[in-house]
Amino acid sequence: MHLVKIDYSFWLILSLLLFVTLVPHSFSQAPAVISSFQVLDPNGNDVTGESLVAGGSYTVKFTIEVGATLTDKILLSTNMEKSGNEFWTLENNYQGIDTSTWTPGSQSITFQAVEGVAEFTLEGKISESITERELTEVQKTVHALAEERILILQLDSMDILDQRSYVITDQIIISYDQILTSKKNNIDSTSMEEKYKLLASEIISEAEYLTTFGFYDDAIKLLDTIPDSDYPDPPVAATLYLVAAIVFVITSILFGILFIRSRSTSSYILSSVNEKADKLDLLLIKASRLDQNLSNEIETIKKELKELE
Repeated sequence: MHLVKIDYSFWLILSLLLFVTLVPHSFSQAPAVISSFQVLDPNGNDVTGESLVAGGSYTVKFTIEVGATLTDKILLSTNMEKSGNEFWTLENNYQGIDTSTWTPGSQSITFQAVEGVAEFTLEGKISESITERELTEVQKTVHALAEERILILQLDSMDILDQRSYVITDQIIISYDQILTSKKNNIDSTSMEEKYKLLASEIISEAEYLTTFGFYDDAIKLLDTIPDSDYPDPPVAATLYLVAAIVFVITSILFGILFIRSRSTSSYILSSVNEKADKLDLLLIKASRLDQNLSNEIETIKKELKELE
């Protein structure tokens, strides 16, 4: 009598394959998802993969697929502000929404989860001040990139199923980025005396330092001191650059210290002051070779800076 050896691994794999094949598709899906998504600017340009701009109005076209297993209500919301009369427009005949009773003018809408596909258009505006913060201590407006959730899909029980978030910039930050790129490219491609190039690079470094505290307006003013052409010969040009660099170095120090003081430790403040004082030593050496009056002014500024410690 011969015994038959059973290959259990084969039958296990076969059973799993049959299970996956026979289970309904809706069972393996999330209960509801954003299946398509597109963001258009006011000119109709597709900006889905780009940063959005503070104060800008946008049209969002998206589709939600609702599975058969979902019994809860769906909450659809946005953090954008209203740009017209209504936020939401239902573009197809979705059975879960009664268009005679819903409230498309609200930032959030709730509807019954019915298996199927719902096509929407969302009209909204990004807050103009989302990237800005007022520093009353120095009477300045600082800028910083922000993140905004422009579409949130969740259950009425508040469990988030899907969402779309975007990085928000503003016109000041955009202008700074454009000017910075232009100045760097111009310095790299233009033939100029090496000392002049080094000083221009220092100005760019100081502008970048200013933006770490959000002072983009002052950074733009600093970058604008670098001409795009007609570079004069040193030492006059070098002296002019040193004047611009020193003025904004001190500006960045004073603004930076006041800003850091409200959110950091005193040891960090002293470290920042010492670092900038050391940088003035280097500028002092360069200035002494070009203009003694300028050198004396830097020495005075350095002493005032040391008094802040």
